[in-house]
Amino acid sequence: MSIPLSPPIQVDVGEAFGFVFRSRNWFGRLAVGALCLLFFWLFLIPLFILLGYFVETARTVSRGESELPPWTDVGKKLREGFVLSVVLFIWGLPGAILSWGSYPISCVGSSCTYHPSTFAPVGGLYSLLLGFLTAAIWSQYLEGGFGAAFDFRAIFRRAGLYPGMTVMVWLMAIVAGIIGALGVIVVVIGLFFTLPYAFAVIANLYGQFSQRTQRAATAV
Repeated sequence: MSIPLSPPIQVDVGEAFGFVFRSRNWFGRLAVGALCLLFFWLFLIPLFILLGYFVETARTVSRGESELPPWTDVGKKLREGFVLSVVLFIWGLPGAILSWGSYPISCVGSSCTYHPSTFAPVGGLYSLLLGFLTAAIWSQYLEGGFGAAFDFRAIFRRAGLYPGMTVMVWLMAIVAGIIGALGVIVVVIGLFFTLPYAFAVIANLYGQFSQRTQRAATAV
């Protein structure tokens, strides 16, 4: 007698792309995000606040809720967004150094020539690895803060628990980013809808990923 196989664990892509429109006052909450983008030049503080808002969104989704959170406790959002920015900067630094660390552009007069770094291919591979690990890094940060975002064992356990799901989250985050970028072609639409919407979709994907891989992070 054959034992039926359980379906593979996967994120709900439809939920990620649709939950915004089921949220209370969703347009107003996205509009606040758009204002953060409009005033990004204020020492980047609005961008940190916006990133902190989507940290809260991802954390809300990881708890099983399914809507955009209200815009409360802006100070906490600023702090969370800044710390996560530092985390992502540190993780991205090796790839940047490998790809650009050998002064690849030289200029003589008005003519500039690009010389690829010797380690550029390694930097490219690192960037691909980082893309694969990003959801796991976010998940660790959501649950444990700065230190947990550098718990390499937990990060690789999360990413490797369901590799197909990890790749799916990575690809859908890219799709959401493309949607956000396309909106910039029509500036008003891009700022007031597609970019905040894309960030919300990505936050939902990372929140679902965090929820589904939690047991991997706590495994001994």
